[in-house]
Amino acid sequence: MKRIVLLTDFSETARNAAVYGIQMFQEKKAEFYLFHAFDVEFSGSPYIMQVKDEMAEESQKGLKKELSILHRQFPNVRIHLISRYGSLIEVLRMEMSEAGLMPDMVILGCRGESALENFLLGSNAFDVIRHINMPLIVVPRTCSYRKPKKLVFATDLKTIDDNIALPLFELVRYLNAELMFVNVLEDEYINRLEAEETIAGYFPDVKLSFHFIDDSDICKGICSFAGDNGADMVVMIRYNYSFFERVFHPSITKKMVLQPEFPMIILHGLPKN
Repeated sequence: MKRIVLLTDFSETARNAAVYGIQMFQEKKAEFYLFHAFDVEFSGSPYIMQVKDEMAEESQKGLKKELSILHRQFPNVRIHLISRYGSLIEVLRMEMSEAGLMPDMVILGCRGESALENFLLGSNAFDVIRHINMPLIVVPRTCSYRKPKKLVFATDLKTIDDNIALPLFELVRYLNAELMFVNVLEDEYINRLEAEETIAGYFPDVKLSFHFIDDSDICKGICSFAGDNGADMVVMIRYNYSFFERVFHPSITKKMVLQPEFPMIILHGLPKN
């Protein structure tokens, strides 16, 4: 049974992401974990234990309130509550350990006008993407769920491995969705036929297509392609630092990211020598 972690800070943004995640995976009979982390900024305070206890109580109250709201919409979905003391990254890493939860997917919201804009502005979402090596789904604040039928995979066609392919293959098969690989043309030579054959081997019986676009602005090119082709989600690989950071480079202007809002799947590959 799949374990889906729904990160919350009790905001409407987080609640919307939780609803999105439950709607996506409820037919898979997954177990959901509503997860809240709280921390004390001034650890040297003599009242630290009192403050910590008060925050722990507030965390539990907030989780129970969110659970009540979610159960009104999803009365038959099993949702566990997890409250942890510490920084979000620290406690998530603990849950990823062998003694912890070991989630199959982490779902979180972002507050920007689009997922891309949110990353540019900096957020907890980007911190999670940078430091948590688990499959992630990042849901823009105003995005409502509709069953994804087309996923656009923005890639350089060179950084696909089992660690990336397996969770994506399982998700695409579960959704019965089409997977569209899109590569923004670069100066470096790519043997397209060989790359396509290699990638296709990871996704048997999945409807695949490969596309190459020429745009000096990678972010704009990917968003335009996704919008023009009716995509429901965009997939990115985190360990491909040069490609990833070119997409989210701070110099990209705000107007370039004010595109239709796409939830994003972030996958983490194994580092290559």
